[in-house]
Amino acid sequence: MADLTENDAALVARLLEIIASEGLVNRDKLALSAEVEDIGLELDDLTLIGNAIEREFDCDMLPDEEMQACTTVRQLVALIGRRLQERAADQSERAP
Repeated sequence: MADLTENDAALVARLLEIIASEGLVNRDKLALSAEVEDIGLELDDLTLIGNAIEREFDCDMLPDEEMQACTTVRQLVALIGRRLQERAADQSERAP
């Protein structure tokens, strides 16, 4: 996640806010290098995080094997960001 654009940095910040809020994690402990297990995120938390992302970004974000395999916050944010980018690309391809 080096060399983030301003939009990327804003997205990462917003995703971290959602993860903290929905996962009931202290935002100060939510460093990108933090281990998902160490901050206490479980499958139920990933479901709540996914639901919040779906509401905000209108993008399916159900916790699946790939999301459950994320061991760090960085991996989780990167996966969510990639899925949001893929959705945006799909929508632009469908636009007339």
